[in-house]
Amino acid sequence: MSIHGVSEQFAAYLARELDIDQRQELRMGYGLEILLGEIVKLIIIISSAWILGILPQVLTITISAGILRLASGGEHCSAYYRCLIGGTVWFLLLGWGVYSLHAFISPSVISVDAGLLFFISLAIILKYAPGETENKPITGEAEREKFKKWSVAIMLAYGLMLVLFSNVAVLDSLVLPMAVGIMAQAFTVSPAGYDFLHFIDRVLDFSKG
Repeated sequence: MSIHGVSEQFAAYLARELDIDQRQELRMGYGLEILLGEIVKLIIIISSAWILGILPQVLTITISAGILRLASGGEHCSAYYRCLIGGTVWFLLLGWGVYSLHAFISPSVISVDAGLLFFISLAIILKYAPGETENKPITGEAEREKFKKWSVAIMLAYGLMLVLFSNVAVLDSLVLPMAVGIMAQAFTVSPAGYDFLHFIDRVLDFSKG
């Protein structure tokens, strides 16, 4: 049985037990599908990154993006397998890029680059977050404001962490991958990010031959 099927059945069971309406059941099923899918995707990403020798970079990027995504939302592919393929390739490429840059860029340049990425990301979050999707719409202005505040709070916490990490020798290697993860997630709530993910969605739509 697929992750979608398992999520639907479990959501239906919970809906009966908790006596909730169909709209809440659909949202619960969507949330369960995302949770299970992300667990499977994370296992595949971590395993692949470990094999390629880029685990610290990929793990930092993935976690940084994932935490921000909880509040900021953002676009994703329309089918699970497309999210799995696209997300895995995306995070591995970003991790490989960060790993490669660390070999010939000085710490001071990395700090400047990370700072630029952070402030660009903050501007995007302030303008576009939270990003909604067809399966997870924003139901009102109060909800939108709540997620906006959470997104900004997470960004401010990230900013403090980047400053701290850049001044601690044992943590400075995390600065660039963290900034890249933040930027990767901020990108998904921007109009360009939506267009890019729609393009990836079409590329990975193997049903059209």
